[in-house]
Amino acid sequence: MSRKKSSILVVAIGLALLSLALIAPLPKASAPCGEEIVLDWRGRASLFVLGFAALLWATEALPVAFTGLVAVVLLPMLGAMQWDQAVRAGLTSDVIPFLVGIMITSEAIASSGLADRMSRAIAARVGNHPKTAVFMLLATGAVLSMCIGNLSAAAIITPLGIALLEANQAPKGRSSLGKAVMIACAWGPLIGAVATPAGSTSNVLAMGFLRELAGVNISFVQWMAVALPAALMMIMPAWAVLVTLFPPEPDALGIRVTDESTGASSTLTRDEWSVVAGIAAMWGLWLGAGFLERATGMRVSPSLGAVLGALVTLSLRSNGVNWADVESSLSMGTIITVASGLSLGSAIHGSTAGKWLASILFSPIIGMPLFPRALLLAASICLLKTMFSSNTATAAILMPVLISLAAGQPGQDSTALWQLVAPAAMATSLSTILTTSSPTSLLAYRAGYFTTADMAKAGLLFLVPASVSLAAACVLLIR
Repeated sequence: MSRKKSSILVVAIGLALLSLALIAPLPKASAPCGEEIVLDWRGRASLFVLGFAALLWATEALPVAFTGLVAVVLLPMLGAMQWDQAVRAGLTSDVIPFLVGIMITSEAIASSGLADRMSRAIAARVGNHPKTAVFMLLATGAVLSMCIGNLSAAAIITPLGIALLEANQAPKGRSSLGKAVMIACAWGPLIGAVATPAGSTSNVLAMGFLRELAGVNISFVQWMAVALPAALMMIMPAWAVLVTLFPPEPDALGIRVTDESTGASSTLTRDEWSVVAGIAAMWGLWLGAGFLERATGMRVSPSLGAVLGALVTLSLRSNGVNWADVESSLSMGTIITVASGLSLGSAIHGSTAGKWLASILFSPIIGMPLFPRALLLAASICLLKTMFSSNTATAAILMPVLISLAAGQPGQDSTALWQLVAPAAMATSLSTILTTSSPTSLLAYRAGYFTTADMAKAGLLFLVPASVSLAAACVLLIR
């Protein structure tokens, strides 16, 4: 069966099954506080759109962005929310300018050659030690992802891993070094994406949901204070899993990838310096936001830093501001997906659907002690992430549901709510089990050095230390 026909079949079956949910009796749910939750029509309609979008996102029967647009149109048509409300929820969020700024800067980092220079300078120093090569590629991908996003980092680090393997004639599908190196190229950016809001759009979306739906403002620094230690704690276990499961051949590295072999210049170009200045301005504003707010009374949004960094970078480039390059750096698909996710999340949260679904999925977990609750939330989100090919889609579906449940509980101040939501929000970036769960993983998978089964085995082993790292960081560092 062709992909087109299978897509049509998936859509038809999904519509038929989900349509039953609009008219069929559904069970009542009870919140942890004892409240009985009954779905009204708005709630049923919101659940229908959520289920339909989740089905399409999970199966990729339709492009992710197109699915988002379909969901936004269905919301007012079915009476889940008014059209103007859906538009405002998606387009007026602070998340959108943040994404625009990050996209522009990420493209500038890649096109200037700065990121490639950094990654090669680090990887060139691994010597003839295969396990060190795995670690350096893993760590380099993580560091790059913290700054420029997981997909951009993967696009830079994956060719480097391939070059290293090809230089040493590692056989595809049979080399243990090839498996460890290329899965490291996939995992590094995913682990690093947890650390900062810039690492993944799902992080920004989760912060936006907390602000819009629960009135909890999490700053860039507050996110990093918890997520960066969690990400750092994950690197060594990830490396240990890879080199244990796929022990590299001792003599696998006879030839190194060096700066000299790639013809890299020793001095930074003007374009590279412009990127450095833009990143410095961006991070300076993010890290200094607290001081500026106390000094001026002005709330400094993460999006302001992202846009400022992009403007500085563009202004200082050798060829000046080339708006055609700016437009080419913007992924409209990502922007549309994020905006539609915000609209869908607002519909779920603003109806009975949020509390009803959250009570069914998470009620048994919510009442647990702090650490086991955080551990199970992180692990369950990592497993649920295997259903979706988009971190953004995962956050769009699950975050409003969890926030709806948490916000309705007695005694949930902003700290308690952040402590509850944080492990789940950060886990949306960890698509380390299936290659189909993230474009980042697909880049490495397409090189042909490992199978989906190889990554699944490694990802399931990594699930425990990853969940423990997230839970420990959230419990110990959120106060």
